[in-house]
Amino acid sequence: MKRIYIFALLFFLAAALPSCRKDAPELMNPGETELSQTPSQVFKAFWHGMNNSYGFWDIDPTDWDRVYDEYLPLFEVLDGTDPETEEEEAELAGTMQTLYTQICGKLIDHHLSITFYPKSEYEFAVSPGYLDISARDYFHDAIIGNIIPACIEANRQAGRIEEFVQGRYEVEGDSDNMAAISYKIDGVIYLRFSEFGFRSVLQKDPGGPVEQVLRNYQRMILETPDIKGVIIDVRDNGGGLLADMQEVLAPMIDTDLLIGYTRVKEGLGRLDYGPWVPCIVSPAENHRKVEAPIVVLANLHSVSMSEMTCMAVSVLPNGCVVGERTFGGTGPLYGDYKFAYSGAWENSVVSVYGSTAVMKDARGKIHEGVGIVPHIEVLQTPEVEAEMRSGVDPQLERALEYIRTHGHAAFLEVTEHWTGACGKFPEQDPK
Repeated sequence: MKRIYIFALLFFLAAALPSCRKDAPELMNPGETELSQTPSQVFKAFWHGMNNSYGFWDIDPTDWDRVYDEYLPLFEVLDGTDPETEEEEAELAGTMQTLYTQICGKLIDHHLSITFYPKSEYEFAVSPGYLDISARDYFHDAIIGNIIPACIEANRQAGRIEEFVQGRYEVEGDSDNMAAISYKIDGVIYLRFSEFGFRSVLQKDPGGPVEQVLRNYQRMILETPDIKGVIIDVRDNGGGLLADMQEVLAPMIDTDLLIGYTRVKEGLGRLDYGPWVPCIVSPAENHRKVEAPIVVLANLHSVSMSEMTCMAVSVLPNGCVVGERTFGGTGPLYGDYKFAYSGAWENSVVSVYGSTAVMKDARGKIHEGVGIVPHIEVLQTPEVEAEMRSGVDPQLERALEYIRTHGHAAFLEVTEHWTGACGKFPEQDPK
């Protein structure tokens, strides 16, 4: 799973951080644990680190105490093994990977990626989010970016597209590489981008192709006389900078928009949480209230900021989400363990990459481990993929149909389904 960095310090989630402090004497950073060698020592270092740093213990159904009681004896048995051949060493590593997959596979933090024995020949990783989406009956690869051009070309030849601008920022080794497209289709403003990285790319390549795409989108928002609708396409978008809300959504609102709340840990205890802090998007300096339908196109591989965008648009009376239930990694990441007794940490035997904060939407629903359930479901089936390769995008066409058919009334028909389906744990949610 792509690693996603959300620099909330740059934006409104900064309020969720504890005030500046010196490291308290009781701060036991799991990254500073003593060296561990045997399988049981590694397990205990991992278990205690997660016990103190994981931010979801009040809602995660995993019984962490039971995990300790049941699995420590199994790792202690492995302490007595003394592999003499490469085959025996591989078998031992495989056994440990199986045990850790059983332990971690159902954790609901879908940003979570845990690497054991990093930078060694025994290295292996467990990603609960990827394990979950792989088991969904609508699982598919992330391929939208490769087949969108065929759809664009077909629509351009049909005369449906105008004011088209596309651009790419690509520098070898740069984590902010991104592609973006904006245009009008059937009079509807459309924006697609591969990740939330506008703010970073604007600094690195001012006036470049990606900025031209963004400014074209914003200009259409401000200058189109009669906006029929807006589509924000975040399919296969792995997330990124929270500050991009100001570039994508803020131009369309005229008052502050509460999109949800975040909470961080403020102590070593499992349930040492701080208060829920509101997350607010303010109108851009140049803005125009859009009353026409605003649709987010999302799919299985829409993660993190893509899911937060779904949350934000769903708050709007004219907002709608079309596509598939998303990945389920909504907790922001903006620092390591010392920021909030949670987030990323590592030591000599385990490296943990996880959410710094928990987020709930404006209605109080927590979508972590579940994903955003769309108001209108259009699955990316093999048949749909075949249509896209031939130039027809059924998910986009369904969004356009929703916009054409007076949007708001259609939204009211599906709202009850959406609010009732969100906030459940994965095993309670339809696959």
